[in-house]
Amino acid sequence: MSRCFCELADCFLLMSDRTTNPLPDYERPPVIEVVYGVQFSPLPELRTPLIGLFWQAIKADYPKFKEMPVLAPVIERFDQEAKTEQPTLELLQEAPLPRLFFLDAQENWVMQVQSDRFLHNWKRVTDDDIYPRFNVVSQKFFQAWERFSEFCRSENISKPKLNQLELTYINHIPVHENHTIAEEITGIFPDIVWRKGHDFLPIPESLSWKTSFLLPNRLGRLHVSLRQARRIKDNAPTLLFELTARGIPGISELDHVKEWFALSREWIVRGFSDLTNSDVQKTVWNRKA
Repeated sequence: MSRCFCELADCFLLMSDRTTNPLPDYERPPVIEVVYGVQFSPLPELRTPLIGLFWQAIKADYPKFKEMPVLAPVIERFDQEAKTEQPTLELLQEAPLPRLFFLDAQENWVMQVQSDRFLHNWKRVTDDDIYPRFNVVSQKFFQAWERFSEFCRSENISKPKLNQLELTYINHIPVHENHTIAEEITGIFPDIVWRKGHDFLPIPESLSWKTSFLLPNRLGRLHVSLRQARRIKDNAPTLLFELTARGIPGISELDHVKEWFALSREWIVRGFSDLTNSDVQKTVWNRKA
């Protein structure tokens, strides 16, 4: 039986499981940004003048514009020697296309384009911004991706050949005023414990944690990281808890891409639930029954 057929059968089983075993849900989730992304072979025809044409086509919905540093390609590998392909130095004959941000008027929605990557973000800009939920974020991404794909077709740009998908949830968890970082992390993340009673070392000034988990059938990995940060608006200490699923299905048709994102979302949401304190989920983030 082929790997692709097995993956298809497993996808149907996973879809059924999500129906019978609903995902954890929260009234006040700490998520401040969700990023959908696809990576593909570089499109040499996609040059700056064409990007200008593309912006004109989407400017009514994304009227703001920024230039940002290019993201290096990263691809998940599953051999024993290297889990993730690292960026390599490449000599170019001409300057690379920058990564371009197209933002809506409120800057909650961001479309990112570079020669080998397309991303779409929802992000919280003000405290009043409410997370619009996964279905809305997903729909906005696929609508934006279709607009970009249609633009490539209309301008005779090569069809993007996908080589990686990624989905990221970024969470901000405020640190209580009278808590140390070690106390806050220990109280929220039961798998990370700073034991008391060290003979010499004091309570650590900062803590960070990073790990990864294989997705079913090696469809990718869930990367999890936790580190100390500070909010830009008020410099308040915050725990930055980031979960990223990265990989690709054996078949790159749209239905399989959508199912990969649905599976990755499930792993992120259930992973978040597994890794955080159940009491905090109920009392702080109002986990629904």
